[in-house]
Amino acid sequence: MGDILIPSLMVGDCSHSLCVRASRLWEFLDPQDDSRLLHTDLVLLDEEKNSIHAQIYPPLCQQFSALLDEGAVYNLKYFLVRKANRFYKPVENCNMISFTKWTTVEVVLQIPPAFPVCTYNLTPIE
Repeated sequence: MGDILIPSLMVGDCSHSLCVRASRLWEFLDPQDDSRLLHTDLVLLDEEKNSIHAQIYPPLCQQFSALLDEGAVYNLKYFLVRKANRFYKPVENCNMISFTKWTTVEVVLQIPPAFPVCTYNLTPIE
């Protein structure tokens, strides 16, 4: 598995190996021009059910879209950790990951059976 878990990530460049499942993957298109991709987003989960939002900006979207599949598990290295967007946070985490041209993605073939598949938070109705 990876060298570190999601809660250990600190803002800045990260060269540690992070083992995560791509729980969700979607493309965010320009609201005025739905043919223009603004970024690709992911919700990533580690082996202890910690979650983090990740984004990939053009032109890297094309490079990584061929490598990433929703539900698969990967070892990520050489990415940027930054503060999460104040206006859009799909998961509860004060940080997020940005893929860079140096980011490496390695498919994990031996996935532990207990590796989480999804994350969620319930909001009380009051």
